Formats: sequence, structure tokens, C-alpha cells
Amino acid sequence: MRYLPLLILLLLCTCVRAQIGLHPPAVDWQKIETTEGRVLFPKGYEARAKRVATLIELLNEKHTRSIGEQQFDVDIVLQTPNMTINGFVGLAPFRSGFFATPPQSFSLLSTADWMDLLTIHEFRHVQQNSNERRGLTKLVSYLQGQFGWAVLSGIAVPNWFAEGDATIYETAMSPGGRGRTPAFSGTLRSLLAEDIIYKYPVARNNSFRRIVPDHYRYGYGMLAYARERYGNDVWRKVLHQGAAQGGLLYSFSRALKKETGLSTPELYATTMADLKAAQDSLTAARAPFIEGQPIGATRKDIVNYRFPAMDGEGRLMALRSGFKVLPQLVEIDPAGGPDRVVTNVGIQREPYVDVRGKFAVWMERRQHPRYTNLQFSDIILYELGSGRKRQLTEKGKYVSPSLSFDGRQIVSVYHDPLAGPPEIVILNTVSGEVESRFRRNATSVSFPRFSPDGKTVYFFDQQYSGIAIMALDLASGQTTTLKERSPEAIDLLRVAPGGTLVYASGRDGVDNIYQLEPASGDIVQLTNVAVGATMPLLTKDGYLIYSTPTPKGLRLQRLAFGGDKNLNGVYGGLYAGIPGGLLPAGPSYYERAAGFVEEAVDLSSTVEAKEYPVSDFSDNLGGIKLHSWSYNGSYVSPGAIIAATNALNTIAIDVDGQYNLNEKRSAASASVNYGGLFPVLRAAVELRDRNYSTFRAGVDTVFNRVNLNQLTVSGGLRVPLTWVSGNFQTNLTPAAEYTYYALSNNEGGELPDNFGGLGFQLTFSSFQRLAYQQVQSRLGASLFLRYDQGFGEEDLGDRFLLRSAINLPGLFATHGLKLDFDYQREPIRNAYQFPDAFRYARGYVAPAADRVYRLGVNYQLPILYPDFGIAGVTYFQRVRLNAFYDYHNYSLEGTSIQNISASSVGGQFLFDNVWLNAQDITVGFELAYRLDQDLFSGEANDLRFRFLVSGGF
Repeated sequence: MRYLPLLILLLLCTCVRAQIGLHPPAVDWQKIETTEGRVLFPKGYEARAKRVATLIELLNEKHTRSIGEQQFDVDIVLQTPNMTINGFVGLAPFRSGFFATPPQSFSLLSTADWMDLLTIHEFRHVQQNSNERRGLTKLVSYLQGQFGWAVLSGIAVPNWFAEGDATIYETAMSPGGRGRTPAFSGTLRSLLAEDIIYKYPVARNNSFRRIVPDHYRYGYGMLAYARERYGNDVWRKVLHQGAAQGGLLYSFSRALKKETGLSTPELYATTMADLKAAQDSLTAARAPFIEGQPIGATRKDIVNYRFPAMDGEGRLMALRSGFKVLPQLVEIDPAGGPDRVVTNVGIQREPYVDVRGKFAVWMERRQHPRYTNLQFSDIILYELGSGRKRQLTEKGKYVSPSLSFDGRQIVSVYHDPLAGPPEIVILNTVSGEVESRFRRNATSVSFPRFSPDGKTVYFFDQQYSGIAIMALDLASGQTTTLKERSPEAIDLLRVAPGGTLVYASGRDGVDNIYQLEPASGDIVQLTNVAVGATMPLLTKDGYLIYSTPTPKGLRLQRLAFGGDKNLNGVYGGLYAGIPGGLLPAGPSYYERAAGFVEEAVDLSSTVEAKEYPVSDFSDNLGGIKLHSWSYNGSYVSPGAIIAATNALNTIAIDVDGQYNLNEKRSAASASVNYGGLFPVLRAAVELRDRNYSTFRAGVDTVFNRVNLNQLTVSGGLRVPLTWVSGNFQTNLTPAAEYTYYALSNNEGGELPDNFGGLGFQLTFSSFQRLAYQQVQSRLGASLFLRYDQGFGEEDLGDRFLLRSAINLPGLFATHGLKLDFDYQREPIRNAYQFPDAFRYARGYVAPAADRVYRLGVNYQLPILYPDFGIAGVTYFQRVRLNAFYDYHNYSLEGTSIQNISASSVGGQFLFDNVWLNAQDITVGFELAYRLDQDLFSGEANDLRFRFLVSGGF
């Protein structure tokens, strides 16, 4: 059992190549060299790059005690055009990427400076990966390079350790960090409040039918608990020992047991029990609570309601999303009736919508079709009365747009990190034209809001030392501070009809709603809730509506303050707030600062960037590294690959070989892909054995078996294009390739020793994105066209292939219908036959045919969500059924084989599993019943079985 993971890896480990050439070639890349590696960045971003370099030097020199001192060189790429809210560290090759545009919401990712947070968090992953390369993991890295290093590290070290440790590190090294933001643990605390503690396999591997806090939340809780109980550096030894035994089952758990006396499931259970006891104690101490009552429909499914707002007719609206539905703007019935869908909201960098009067406004993601790292965020305006939807801006960097009270203007943040600090931009609602801009000397600006008279804009202003609430006078451009700067976890600023401000804050350890009077700066606390209150809406008639986390998602609650006037009797002023005023400020019990106090330091507020030499960096061959020499293939066709890539992923070089055990045939190839130009260029050479049949009329042996060795040298280009619009992503890739063929050992063939071939290909798809439980896109289409032509003698070889599919909605929200149509024409008289890529009716073998087409009907649905695991080897998340009917028709010219039809019915039972607690791999089986005779099969049994597998390590 201990060596089972090594066997699984041998069977399932495959090499996955990322797309290349995603950066615009116009970017002038620069580099800073440090002892830790290189920081790569666009020209003009030097100041921030120097700060990043300074931070990673400090982290590596002085803050390694809880992880280890081992460090390998890494390339860190600062990506300013990409607006994704994320960062990454990966192996093969070893590099990290920081997406520089900060999020608007501070509650989940903390009030720490975004790039500082990324630097601390992602460099901790660099430290983790470096210190995992020991023992068996180190041995496999020698044998297979970084592919093997990545797989063994992923198997040995749980993802909850990697992200929990990095989240503790960001909290310890900054004034913010997610450990200090109550919203980060909100879902977990809502579960504990209702005595819901999932079993460890569910917490480890997630679920399709329940909200399960992710590995960041569980990981932070478990690591902080162990640090508090067993010492600041307890995880250092656990990591080193677990990684050293990386290919063995339960290696990390055994190392944890040795150091703490607890296995991973036991530590999880102990941590949850401790958190539950702490929450119960603090909840009792905070009472009595002042919180609202649920409003809207009572739903049992998992649904989130965000950004409640009132339109001009007093209708309550919100942004709704869920496990079964895509994001939609909906109207809420306060009496509890079903929601009314107003419109769909497209793909966004983060959830957001604002409603006022007769309009709704939000931003949606767009991107350059060729260089997908060049992303945009544009403003969408929706007219509630007519249903008209317009994109107001083009190729913008707009976030958090908000409408003025009279609906004539929109205020938004415009943030292009390479162009400079963020701007507050005023746009005309009708035309979308920019009327004024106000640049802020800040690291981030968030949630700008108009005052009722339209003369002032209120906003969050972030610096390294924290966030302030400020007011911008639009006439003079002067700003006033309303709430002093601090690391307090505040979020989503709103302006009430009377002119006061409301916002959420976690200052007392739980997210609550606060009201601020701009004229005086006075602040009152409006709620005292048990779990959390955020995204406030204070209405004219004295209601406070907000979102609160529950085990079924974010739900709306309403708290009545009474009438148009506040409790002081003054319309537009402050309400009295909770009895006793503000609750005492203090940390969330989930933070557990005692677990990292020994190494805590506020680097973000105190670090001063050093000076470094800056030099040019080539985005062509710059930083190219041979990173892997690894097993590649399957149990039928084992092989090996040698891979090299450059730092910016504009060039990839592969050399590989495989041997097919069934056919006793081998293949070897070398390829170079270059993405530094608009088309992606490819050059390749391949040597392989071929075995196929051709047709010869008028001779005793009709079918001629050809065996030969084939050497091909090819060159080609492709143009991968991707568009994002609304909820759809559309891909189009035209490609062309010329191939030179040199044949040898041509037994039984009539081919020349060498000839040429030209191939054209077009790949197209346009699909609506999936909700979490949906098994396939409910709307879309795909098309694949391929034409190949050999140049030489007559009938040397040509082939046309078409594959297509249309996706349609099923009977229920999680079901899907897919219709297939495929066609292939390749005269079997041709002396050369191209590799057969046609999808015949399931259950049948490939017939000898010149022309064949197939019709397929597929209906896919989820049938079970088991949520159980087997000994840490595999975990069953979902079971799906794809019921199908296939029909194909084929002909062979010059024979009696004309319009031969064959059809089959059956089902594919698919198990969406997590293997070794690390990798999603779908396995299953297919049962196909042949309704007609298979002329080319010697099998009498018409019920055919096939094993299916999708995915790999």
C-alpha cells in the first residue's frame, strides 16, 4: 500500500504544456538580478520591481526559520497587462507570476498592499518548493527534472499546508493578511455556528453539493493551531520529513504524527473542535445581537446574494450566483416570493454590480484576442426599463463603476499599473465619454461613490500603512480625510440617500456595518452580528439590508431602524447605533496571532526599496532553461520527454520518444514552438513506424497491408485567438503546416521514397461558461476542420475531416444535450493514408471506407454526489451519466460496400474523482450496444465495454 502512489504516478503522469506567446511583443522587458533569481517586468515599472526584489531578499535572508533555508533560483514575472486577481508559482519551469492590478474588495484578500501581499505569499511558495526538494522528491527530480519534482511535491505535501502556510506568512509579515480579515473565515464560522463539521476527506477534497471552505481556510486554521500548541517551527520538520518520503502513502501524515502525536485527520478534528469551542464562547460574550431577519425567497440550494440595491421604483435587487446558476441581476421579493431574473451578468474579474434609478452598471472582462495576458475591464450599462445593454467603454481598465443619484454620471476607478497610480474617472452615462480624471497618489483606490448632490466623490484610499476613507471635491479636486488611515479590514463603501456613508468593517473581530457622517467624521456601529455582515444598503425608509455568510451561501438580511428619520430625529444624520456605542476593537479568534508572533514583523509598512542595476531582458530566448527529462505517455505507450522553456513562455522545445506495446512500434520526435510573433511558429522532426491498409481493386488481395518507417520534417504556423464577451468565451485557431516525408523499409507499399504534404486546420469553439454543478456548457458550438494533401503521384494521399458539436440546455439546470456531426473523406485507394482521427459510432471498430459520417446524440447529467474517499487513494466527488445514440454511415468506392449504416446506444458512466488528495482525474467505463452488425469486427458479442480516463498528474 505504501508504494501505491508510485504505481499510480507511473500510469497516469503526463506532461502538460502551457500555452505560449501570451505576452504582447510590444512590451519592453527588463530584469533585476538577485541572489534569489530574477525579477522580470515591463519597462516603466522599475520602482515596484525594486520593492519586490528588496522584499524577497529580506524574506530569504531573515524569515526562513519556520520553513527552511534551502533556496533555488526562480524567475518572478510582474505582469501589469493581466487584470486577473491572482499570482502563481509553478515548476517546469520554476517561475512565479504576479498579476499587478489590485482587487477592489479588501475583505477577502486583506488590506495589505496588493503587490506586497503577492510578494510575501507567492515567495513563501517558492520557499516551500525549494525545501520540498529532498529525499525521494530530490531523487525523482534528478531522474525526471522539474516534472517529477512537481508531481512528487504535489503528492507529498497537502494543498492545505501550502496555502495555509503562505497565508500565515502573509499575515505575519504585513499589517494585513487574510488571517486578520473576518470575511476570510466567514463561511467556516457559519458552518461551526450550526454545528456543521465535515469529515476530513470532504474538507480535503471539496464537494459538488455542499459549501466547503477551501484549503486556504482549513489550512490556515490547522497550521495556526499546531503552531500555537507545538511551537512556531513545528511545520518545518513536518515538511522536510514528508517531502523526503514524497512517493509514499501518508508520508506527510506520518511526519505530522511524529512531531505532534496527531495524524492529519486527527489534527483537523482537533482544530475544528477548538475553533468551535472558541466561537461558542465568544458568541456568548458578544450577545445580545443586533442583526436582521432573512429577506427574500427561502431556498435550499446554494446561492449567493451580493450587492443589494434599490432601483428608482423601490424594487430590491441583488447580484445572484450559485452552484446551478450563472451570475444574474435579480429582483428580490421582500414577501418571500421567487426571484425575478432581470438580466445576466457576464464574466468579471470580481463580482460586482451597482443599481440606481433606472440603470444598473457593472464591469466585465475583455482581452486581446491573440495576447490573452493583455486584459481589459469595461463598463456595462443596463437600462432596467427597456432591457437594453450597452458596453460604454472599450479596452479600458475600469473597476467598481457607480451611478450618480440623478443617473447622469458614472464614477469609476481606472487602474493601469504600468501607466501610474490609480485614477478616479467621471463618465457620461449616455455617451460613455470621460468628463474628468483625478489621479491619486495611492497604491489602490476602491469603491468611489457620488454624494447625493453629485458634487463629492467618497472612496477608499490605500497606502502601504493602511486604508483611509476620503472625500474628493469635484470642483476643486481637493480631498479631505473622513476616516484616518489604518489597517482596519473595511470594505464596500455605500452612500445612503440622506448623505451618510455606510461600510463593512471587521474591527471587532466580526464583520459589522458602520455608519459615518461626512461633515463631522462621527462613526456609529449599526449591527452586532454573530457571523458577519457585509455589502450594506441603507434605504430611505430606514432599512439596513446586508449580506451574511450561511452554510447555503451569502444570504440577505434586513434590519429595521424605523421611518425616514434616524433615531436622533434628523433625516440624513446618524442612527443611534448599537447600545453602548462601538464594540471594543480586537482581532478575530480565528487569527491566532500567538501561533506566529515569534516571527511577526510589519515588512510592508517599513521596508524601503533598494537600488538595483536594471538591464534589458529578451522575450525571445531570454532565460531559456532545460527543466525536465521525464516519463511521458501511458501504460500502452510508455515514453520519455526532454523539455525546455524560457522565462516568459515564448518558446518551448521538446524532444520525446514512445513505444507502443500493442503494436510493437516506436516513435521519436523533436519540436520547437515559438510564440513571440503574431502567429505561433512550429518546427518539428519525427521518426515513427506506420502500419495501415490500402485498397487495390482487381487483384486477389483487395486490402494491401503497408508497413514502413516514416521520417517527417515539418514547419507550420497557427494563430490562436480568444474572445471573451458576456458569459461566452470564443476560440478560433487557423493553422497551416508543410511536411516533408521520407520513407524507408516500405513493405508492400507503392509510395515514393520521399514526398511533401500540406495541411490546413481550423478549430473553433464558442461556449457559455459553466455554473459549478453543470456537467457541460448549456449553450455553444464547436467545429474542427482539417484538410491534408500529399504532393507527388496521383492518389498519393489526401484527407478531409470535420468534427462538430452543438450544446443545448437539458431538462434541468445541471443537465446538458450535445449533438454531434462528423464527416471524413479519404480515398482508401490513396497509396498514403493519414492517421485516422475519426470518431466512429461507439462500440464499432474502424471500417475500411472512403467516406464516412456520424451523427451522435448525447444527454449528460449528474446522478450522484458520493463525497467519500477510499484510504486517501481516491475520493468520489460526482458520478455522471452520458447517455448516447450514435449512427454512422460509410461507403467504399468500387465495391459493394455502399451506404452501410450502423448504430449503437449506450452510456458512459463517469466518476469525477480526486486521486491521492491531489489531482482531479475522471475515470469511467462505456457500455455500447451495437444495433447493427459490425462488418469489420470478429467479436460476436454486441455489448461492448471500454475503460475511460481523462486527466493526469
